[in-house]
Amino acid sequence: MGWQIAIDGPAGSGKSTIAKGVAQRLGFKYIDTGAMYRAVTLKAINLKINLEDEKEYQFLETTKINFDGLDILLDNVNVSQEIRSLEVTNKVSLPSKFGYVREKLVALQRQIASNDNVIMDGRDIGTVVLANANLKIYLTADVTIRAERRMKERLETNGIVQDLQTTIQELLDRDYKDSHRLISPLTKADDAIEIDSSDLSIEEVIDKIISLVLERGYRMENLEQKNEQLEEEKDVKDEVSTVEEEANVEGKEEEEKAGKYRELQVVMGTVVDVIPAQEAKKINKKEIKAKEEKVLIELEDGQQGYLFKKDAYGLADDEELFDRFVEGDKVEVAIKKIFPDGGKFVFSTQLVEMKKQLAKYEDLVKEKPEDRPIITVKVVKNIPVGLLTRYEDFSCLIPKKPKSLLNIPEEELDGLVGKELEVVPVRIDYSRIRIIASQAAASMKKSREAENAFIQQLEVGQVYDGVVKNIEKYGAFVEIGNGVEGLLHISEIDHNRVFKIEKVLNTGDSVKVQIINLDGKHIGLSRKALLPNYWGDYIKDKEVGSVVKGKAVDIKEVGVTVELAENVNGFLPKSEFSWDNDLAINDCLKVGDDVEAKVIEIDDAKKRIILSKKQLTENPWSNVSFKVGDVVEGTVAKELAQGFKVNIGNVSGYLSKNSLRNRAADSIQLGEKLNVKVRVLEPENAKLIVNLYEHEEKVEKENYGKYMKSQEKISNTLGDYFASLKNKK
Repeated sequence: MGWQIAIDGPAGSGKSTIAKGVAQRLGFKYIDTGAMYRAVTLKAINLKINLEDEKEYQFLETTKINFDGLDILLDNVNVSQEIRSLEVTNKVSLPSKFGYVREKLVALQRQIASNDNVIMDGRDIGTVVLANANLKIYLTADVTIRAERRMKERLETNGIVQDLQTTIQELLDRDYKDSHRLISPLTKADDAIEIDSSDLSIEEVIDKIISLVLERGYRMENLEQKNEQLEEEKDVKDEVSTVEEEANVEGKEEEEKAGKYRELQVVMGTVVDVIPAQEAKKINKKEIKAKEEKVLIELEDGQQGYLFKKDAYGLADDEELFDRFVEGDKVEVAIKKIFPDGGKFVFSTQLVEMKKQLAKYEDLVKEKPEDRPIITVKVVKNIPVGLLTRYEDFSCLIPKKPKSLLNIPEEELDGLVGKELEVVPVRIDYSRIRIIASQAAASMKKSREAENAFIQQLEVGQVYDGVVKNIEKYGAFVEIGNGVEGLLHISEIDHNRVFKIEKVLNTGDSVKVQIINLDGKHIGLSRKALLPNYWGDYIKDKEVGSVVKGKAVDIKEVGVTVELAENVNGFLPKSEFSWDNDLAINDCLKVGDDVEAKVIEIDDAKKRIILSKKQLTENPWSNVSFKVGDVVEGTVAKELAQGFKVNIGNVSGYLSKNSLRNRAADSIQLGEKLNVKVRVLEPENAKLIVNLYEHEEKVEKENYGKYMKSQEKISNTLGDYFASLKNKK
């Protein structure tokens, strides 16, 4: 079975683009599983089947789906463009939910992955299709970022232009469908590594995944050599120590190496001669420099080199080279130095032994990346390709690329020389006799350990001073310590309803929160739990019909605002102030006065209380004993613009000035008692209209006199008069 990489995530998170880039860098086969479901959807649309009926997908029995590079072929036809249409996008979730369709495509996907090194992206690759993948990635991004990417993709592909809000809603709908489908819903695998690509470039995400592949033990010698050839610089002129010589190895480019050989390569050679040491002397006034003892060794193709005493492993101080090496002996040596002018090599058996001893560190890199130990190294030199360090007797390199291996700013690297650094071993580089390590992984591991330790001591009810790290429409993510974040849902920000989080909190704000829910690493937070709940505390023992007391804090034409408790107000409408609708509130109440009222409405959602003062007294209109036509005595209580207010018992009526006729309006005095006749009486509406009785009586007498004069025969009865009035009507 080949090496498998599974990439899952919601629509628009960049899965396909990233997966293609990683596949190209690694030489993997890229399988776009989403494109396979799109191809099925396209064929279903073309066949005009009922996409909601699983039985109609039997066409898959004879359907061919395969890949030609990055293109997808449907029945041997390239449909790479057609499957990206808006119609296919909106309907692709329909076939995806059927077990029969998924069974067919999953079987095909697993078959492809059985022999090749593959990278697949989709929505259930790490959980279903490649559940045992070597590396699982869950790629996500902010929905607005995803929508912008989707719009750009469509514009470049088929010129479709769709507004941002519509695209966002489309993705949210798609996310909901994918995550709630019954079969293989979109979900993050337990062992998947989540990468948020919102603020990362495509190359940065690819680099991060490549580094994870390396950490998982995948060998990429060709890729590494290519990268190192581009990054390493040559410095062969310096006379350097062993450490510096190893540093120079990082700077040699491939074209400067002699033929098929490279430095640190282990080869088998034959001892040609052991050349004794020579003391310095003069011959014919010519200075002959001293020469140290050395062994001339020849490789099978005739290439020769020297092994010096300092490079011979296991040689005692009083032992000479000729005591160990004999002409004709076969000896395993490492190429320590290759000279660009084609001269003899410098060999080393010391390096051969070191290479063998490297094997003892294999256990450090056999563990899962998260289980590898943190080791301490000493920084020796900052070289172009990375930080050269020492671990025990061995060279240890922390590469600068990919960036995920070393996250220390370039300007700070020189200052680390001579200091200790914590790293995690990534792999053993036998070809260069060194350990490849990651400082970033060690930093992340320590942060993760601190984070897990912090989470372990969390309990519901604990209070923390947090910092807002990110804001979404549904809530704010708040860091409460050691990089641990919890969700402060919008409903938990305040006791009053919050419509826009930014009106209360912004990124970087300090906020005191309480833990209200714990589910593994999912932490639910509340701000409102720590705030006084004025409303809740007040209404918990109140109900409709309760009698409450407060103070008038605002009086307007429409009613009175009454302060019932701290930060809790009620409203007393004018219609509920008095049974007398004509009563002016300002005439009997001023700001600051005590108000006693009855609760007639409580709206918890709107945090609204409606009060009534009049319902604390008996309704005088329910006990009115007179009726329309009755003559009653009333007292003038108030002069109005067009009439008078007349109190009759416990109720008030209206006497129009226009109805006075023979009496001047200014002749009527406040407090004067009048006999009035009831013209309109509506107790249910608190309505009473009266006329002055003396006026009514006078008018009737005048009409009666006129009637008598106009008759040829005088009627002896008052009934004849009223009958004539009725006939006139």
